[in-house]
Amino acid sequence: MTGYSPQLQGLSSGGSGSYSPGVTYSPISGYNKLASYSPSPPPSYPTTVGPVESSGLRSRYRSSPTVYNSPTDKEDYMTDLRTLDTFLRTEEEKQHRVKLGSPDSTSPSTSPTFWNYSRSVGDYAQTLKKFQYQLACRSQAPCANKDEADLSSKQAAEEVWARVTMNRQLLDHMDSWTAKFRNWINETILVPLVQEIESVSTQMRRMGCPELQIGEASITSLKQAALVKAPLIPTLNTIVQYLDLTPNQEYLCERIKELSQGGCMSSFRWNRGGDFKGRKWDTDLPTDSAIIMHVFCTYLDSRLPPHPKYPDGKTFTSQHFVQTPNKPDVTNENVFCIYQSAINPPHYELIYQRHVYNLPKGRNNMFHTLLMFLYIIKTKESGMLGRVNLGLSGVNILWIFGE
Repeated sequence: MTGYSPQLQGLSSGGSGSYSPGVTYSPISGYNKLASYSPSPPPSYPTTVGPVESSGLRSRYRSSPTVYNSPTDKEDYMTDLRTLDTFLRTEEEKQHRVKLGSPDSTSPSTSPTFWNYSRSVGDYAQTLKKFQYQLACRSQAPCANKDEADLSSKQAAEEVWARVTMNRQLLDHMDSWTAKFRNWINETILVPLVQEIESVSTQMRRMGCPELQIGEASITSLKQAALVKAPLIPTLNTIVQYLDLTPNQEYLCERIKELSQGGCMSSFRWNRGGDFKGRKWDTDLPTDSAIIMHVFCTYLDSRLPPHPKYPDGKTFTSQHFVQTPNKPDVTNENVFCIYQSAINPPHYELIYQRHVYNLPKGRNNMFHTLLMFLYIIKTKESGMLGRVNLGLSGVNILWIFGE
């Protein structure tokens, strides 16, 4: 139970055997009540517990000799069977709460707690009502709706994946695959790209070209500089390919830098981006999904061999990525591509052998679509994308699926 601490307010932290303020009974008075009761008519009181001590309460209320000699008031003594019956019922209820992990036990460190039992929340309903933090709980209705939405999304994903593989347990690994894939993008593409941008900007300043700082100069100026200064800065042309996404170069460079931090793109927002110059993200800027898809495609462009049909060098992008308003030819069996069918919010589908694989929309749609693309390459294309091996001897991305 999130937020629960064994040391709740109702318990004494000293572990001295004291009880919460909500419970009036103490082990001392309880023992004397039992010790003072006798079923026989005479008014004399025995000094031992007698038959009652053999009950389940015996071990709980056995105390040190100092307790036996503790003075008690007359009102602590039991004088009739009705009082005894009421007392025993009360103690049975307390023992039941102790078994459920109630904080009414004498030692917080040794009592059963919510951590030790696999019980339903209903078992603890009476106990939870006693603590103030219960008032801070959210309404269950939104959580129920979210759970239903998650379940529906998972079932929809299972139906799509069932058309690719017979392995019904495949979705159990989806979260792990997604995390590994995000980490791969970060370590393989984003971090090296940020480092190279900083390196090229430094070289530009040393060459006396401060007006060509990456992130400040326009993409047109950078493309021209890449042609003119190619012998001096050969990596500039490669960087330009990654930045050829939006006219707002300052935002793009800053956002790529932000996404590269944290190890696993922790600042990623699938349907929007980051703040820019004190204003909230708006649709005139690319979404994080658009940025990640672009750098992923550009990276694979650089890994595939040149093709005479694509002189701009975008071999992978031209063959395997289609963005609306363009549409892929679903009737062509050889078409194998990622299709972005919506821009805001972004949504991606996979086209393979005349079939459309439409995974659930939302924050993981892009990652899961790319994972399906890679999984098909691994299982149905022998790990080959054209003439390039995406396994260990090539791009080395298929390791995210394990064995």
